[in-house]
Amino acid sequence: MDFFVQLKKQVHVEDDEINLDDGVLKLQYDIISRWKNEAETLYLTKGPPFLGIMGALSGIYINNHYRKKLKLGNYGRATSYLPIVILPALAAPLVHKILVQTRIMLSDYSCPVCMQVRGGLVQTTMAVLYPGLLAPLASFMYANRHFTYRIPSITHNPREVFMLWAKLTRPIATPIIG
Repeated sequence: MDFFVQLKKQVHVEDDEINLDDGVLKLQYDIISRWKNEAETLYLTKGPPFLGIMGALSGIYINNHYRKKLKLGNYGRATSYLPIVILPALAAPLVHKILVQTRIMLSDYSCPVCMQVRGGLVQTTMAVLYPGLLAPLASFMYANRHFTYRIPSITHNPREVFMLWAKLTRPIATPIIG
């Protein structure tokens, strides 16, 4: 990935520039946006939006599963979709761009495999773990509030709540984890 840093012509950088990394990143993104063969820069240009779409799809899948199992219907649909679907769709590309893509563009890493693992962990955290933890909490709250499913008391019977969560999560765990 070092070919992004090497340029044919000299680039003059101002002495009073505060952060050289920002200037280098801007220059490299300009070069990538004008790249003739788009297939060579596909993952750098289209990767973050694709991660956002996949984060939204997994959030929809997870949220719909819990809503269907707890018989919620239209109760709290909009307020559960915002944190479980929209936030991962917006946060996954942003976090990936900050934690992974910036370091790749600056060649600021010593282990390429570590960068791949970091990218996978960012996507797994933002697109699976975050909705997977938030969807049952939101669904349990709405089911308890609208009396669509008997939810045990978390203060008196935390074990029963955990067992209900495990029972509802078991069918969805295999397709998500693979």
